[in-house]
Amino acid sequence: MKQCARLLSGLVAFGATAVVVSSLTVAAESGSAKVRAISAGGAQFSADGATWNTVQVGDVLAEGMVIKTDENGVVDLDLSQNGSVVRMAPGTTLKLTTLQVVPGAGEEITTTELGLPEGKIHAVVRKLTASSKWEVKTPVSTCGVRGTEITVTSRGTFVVSRGSGYVRYTAPGATTPTNFNVPSGYTFDPALNNNKGGVVETLPSVKLELEENASGLTRYLPVPGAGAQGWAPSPAWSVPGREGVPPGQKGGSGDPPQEMVPITQPSTPIAPTSPGK
Repeated sequence: MKQCARLLSGLVAFGATAVVVSSLTVAAESGSAKVRAISAGGAQFSADGATWNTVQVGDVLAEGMVIKTDENGVVDLDLSQNGSVVRMAPGTTLKLTTLQVVPGAGEEITTTELGLPEGKIHAVVRKLTASSKWEVKTPVSTCGVRGTEITVTSRGTFVVSRGSGYVRYTAPGATTPTNFNVPSGYTFDPALNNNKGGVVETLPSVKLELEENASGLTRYLPVPGAGAQGWAPSPAWSVPGREGVPPGQKGGSGDPPQEMVPITQPSTPIAPTSPGK
């Protein structure tokens, strides 16, 4: 009789656990990307890779869809629930691989995975909760952020303007990726160290390009206090043009070219499953 009672108790406990797990699975919602602007050229999207449709402002693109800009196309996407906005440069292909949202009391968990087989994107990502993830996968690397302004190219270049990020890069001939931490104001370049990759201070011209693109994207983000994750970059993130910057001040017109010395040693391996920590 006691054995039966213990068995019944165990089954009840297992059933309760299964209900909790099932509830968490059901609670996950699929996000989407809304086309906010097409500032130049044009673009197409596809759900199956075979049938393509013209992208128009206001279109809502579902998880799994692929968007392509033409040789002049510049498209702004608002991944609202997934806390980010993305600007696609001309000649870019972007896949909305995973856009998942799990609502929670005080902490909304989001999983964002974008595929970038071709081209370049700029993005502004609001501060993530500890369990959330935001990554871009290129043919050679995976680039992740923890709340920042970034530029990513399909060749694996990863620029971080604010906050911090990380890269898992697979060099030519390598069988496993190497992990790099990319702090604010630095760039990961796969061509450094004989194509083994490295992190170097971001060139002023590259930094300015990212700042200009980010300033056009921040208006799509929620204002502070709009919700549990209501967060937007400080206005100081949107740096105006550098006209009139006196020589001698960093970025001034009279400054000599700066020699950027790469960091030759990769970072300590990171835990990509917990990018918010």
